[in-house]
Amino acid sequence: MLHFLLLIILIPTLFAAPLSIQDHWAAISDPILMGQNFESRYYALPTKGEVIQKNKFWSGDYWALNKGNINYRWHAMSSFKLKSPTRQEAMSMNQAQLAQLSPAEKFDLLNGRYEYPLKSEIEKISNFEAKDWEGICHGWAPASMNHQEPSPKTLLNPDAIAVPFGSSDIKALISHFYASPYQVADTHQMGQRCSNGRITIDVDCQQDLNAGAFHIVLTNMIGLQNEGFIADLERFKEVWNHPIKAYYVEVKKDSRGSKKDSAPGTVRTINLMTTIYYTNGAGNFWETVMDTNRQKMGSLKLNYVIEVDAYGQIIGGEWKSSERPDFLWKKARPLYFFHPYTRLAELLND
Repeated sequence: MLHFLLLIILIPTLFAAPLSIQDHWAAISDPILMGQNFESRYYALPTKGEVIQKNKFWSGDYWALNKGNINYRWHAMSSFKLKSPTRQEAMSMNQAQLAQLSPAEKFDLLNGRYEYPLKSEIEKISNFEAKDWEGICHGWAPASMNHQEPSPKTLLNPDAIAVPFGSSDIKALISHFYASPYQVADTHQMGQRCSNGRITIDVDCQQDLNAGAFHIVLTNMIGLQNEGFIADLERFKEVWNHPIKAYYVEVKKDSRGSKKDSAPGTVRTINLMTTIYYTNGAGNFWETVMDTNRQKMGSLKLNYVIEVDAYGQIIGGEWKSSERPDFLWKKARPLYFFHPYTRLAELLND
């Protein structure tokens, strides 16, 4: 799944972190890229945590490009080369017929834009020959974390046409908004894509997202701050963005002293098996999926070593498991919806 988001990678020199941190992992892996005032003392960090935010972290589609993206008429199982109704045709359609239109077509209708500009915009990025994983998970993931799951709604357009939106229609629109037109200066990213289309050497990826730095972010954001983040869980060519909601840490081995490649100042190495829990993608549904078997969650076990200094501070780490996150990021929710997306606010439950 999932089309890669060109995230804003913060320039490390603009964000001075303590030298004791910068000395032990690459600047792109500095926890300060994800937040401020993180606790870094190992024994002060909770071994489990879960984000408690009602009706958020909902499953949704990633709107594959090879299905037409949000031009996909999921309620009718059709996508490419579709003729959209004219104003007169739309006025004569019943609710069942209108319900079968794509999310993009419905939003154009809602705004009285019978030339279908959003549909035309989506046609430019849709591609029948795109890879199966290419889509807008980089829109779904932050939308899922930042907004309550939308429920079905029917709104009137300027010509009093009652346009019906299923839950998945609204998820598609808010996911598109995050993926494309909505840009913010405070997008945060830690680590970067550790692949150029082929499997890369592990040595190159160990510091791209340092295991010790990852542990600091995971336990602070979820365990101490009740805040989720997004992780690309596929560290090779494909990008699979998922909202991370919970974790559980088990200690496999706690050893005194350092190892050959430990960060300078290491006096203790601790081998951890950490399970992270994340929201998974799902199909499309008219009704909401939270608290039903249509809500999909996944888990991933991560084996890594963290390196601790004489003051109990985590100063480094090393990945042991081959499966591990590629990069972490988050994107703040919008303060408002600008034209022509103003009516998105009416469709949400926030």
